[in-house]
Formats: sequence, structure tokens, C-alpha cells
Amino acid sequence: MTDHFPSSRRTLIFLASAFGITWIAWGALVALAQAQLTRYGSWPFMTLYVLGGLGPTMAAYIAVWRTRDEAPLREFNQRLGRWRVQPVWYLLALGLPIVLGFFAVGIAVALKPALGPLVSFRPWYLFPLYFLMTIIGGGLEELGWRGIAQEEWGHTLGASRAALMIGPIWAIWHLPLFFLPGVAQYHAGFALFLVGVMGNALLFGWLYSHTRSILLCVFMHAASNAVVMMGVTIPSGMGMSLVGPCLSLCVGALLFLSGNKRAESRERATH
Repeated sequence: MTDHFPSSRRTLIFLASAFGITWIAWGALVALAQAQLTRYGSWPFMTLYVLGGLGPTMAAYIAVWRTRDEAPLREFNQRLGRWRVQPVWYLLALGLPIVLGFFAVGIAVALKPALGPLVSFRPWYLFPLYFLMTIIGGGLEELGWRGIAQEEWGHTLGASRAALMIGPIWAIWHLPLFFLPGVAQYHAGFALFLVGVMGNALLFGWLYSHTRSILLCVFMHAASNAVVMMGVTIPSGMGMSLVGPCLSLCVGALLFLSGNKRAESRERATH
């Protein structure tokens, strides 16, 4: 697998640019926040926070522009705006994160009933608002992770291996947030976060491999974040935090495995 790692110049430019933009912005923010010179909600904090979050988005266009001899900007924008897909893919992009969120909470409560009173969902009329907010707050990352990395590595490694390779890199990209007061990742466990990101890398990678629509991946990413904002999460500190990430990881792996089995069955049928 590593033989093909450096084969995509476009992906390497994307990764260098994404980490450079994000880690400079978030690194400066960590230094300011740790020195108590800014805090979450203030305009300096939010400006650097959003700028860092948009690192993969800007890096995607930098990579495409620097490698337009390989594929033009028009081709990338066509994948970004690809909306003419079967309705079932929209249902999966928006509905699968919701189903997985509720299913994970249900499993956790079934295994530990004491969690039940601690679970609190926000009103569902807020979901469209949270969804729109998280398109910027996470969803636009998909221009890079799926639009560049999954697209490029998928050609040489296959979609599932590409998704597995992207997962740890994507998780490490978030690393400055674990030192940033005021955000959800601050002082959280990185191992648990890594499992969740690996699950999302498989889910989003599977969706992209079937649709080649960056837009739908933006929607799935935003829906996943919006579900968390809605409170459809397992309360921490009760020993059940791994249920949600492991569920996403297992479902993502099963979706890829079932697709591979169908492809093998079709190939045997043609011979």
C-alpha cells in the first residue's frame, strides 16, 4: 500500500497546504488561548478557528490549481456540484448519520440503563439550522479529504484502502484542537476520537466511491456534526463512549465489504 503513497502529486500538495494553513492558524490560536489573550466566542478566536477549519477547503483549490495539467479546475468543480444522483443517495447522506446516532445511544442505554436520564435531545426544528452551520463548520473539509485524497488514492489503492489511509491523517490534522480551550476536543481522548474519524472516513469514502459527488459528502459530514449538536450523543464518563465510534467503524467497513462482495459476484457471473 505504501508503494503508492507518494504517487499523487495533487494529494501531496493538498496535504502540505492543508496542514500548513490549519496548523499555523490553530497553532497561533492555541498559543493565544493558553496565554488567556483570547477565548472561545471572541472575534480573534473565531476568526483563527474558522480559518484553520477551512484549511482543507483552501488547500483543495491550491492543489487543483497547481496540478491543472493533470485535471482541470472545471472537472473538480463538476464533482463538487454533482447533485444529479439517485434520491436514495441523498437519503443515505442525510439519514445514515441520524440513524447511527440514535442507534448508538439506544445500544448504550440498553447496556447501561443509568445513561437514560442523562440523554437529552434538542428540538428537531433546530436541525436545519445546525445543518447549515456545520456545512461551514466541518462539511467544507470534504473538498479536500474526499474531493482530492479519496479521489486520487482511490485510483491506485482502491476506495476502501484509500479511506483507511485517510482516516489517521485526517485525525492527526485535528490535533491542535486537543490543546485549545473552549472546543469539544480539548483534553479529550485522542484514541477515541481516532476511532470515530476512522468510521467517518469509511462512511464518507463509501458514499464518495458510489457517487463521486463531493456535494453529498459535504452533506453527510454536516449531518454527522449536526446530529452531535442536537444532543444525539452518549454522555461521557459512563464507560460507553466507544459505542458510537465503533458502530460507525463497523457499519463503514460492512458497507465496503458488501460492495466488494457484490462486485466479485458480478465479475464471476461475467466469466
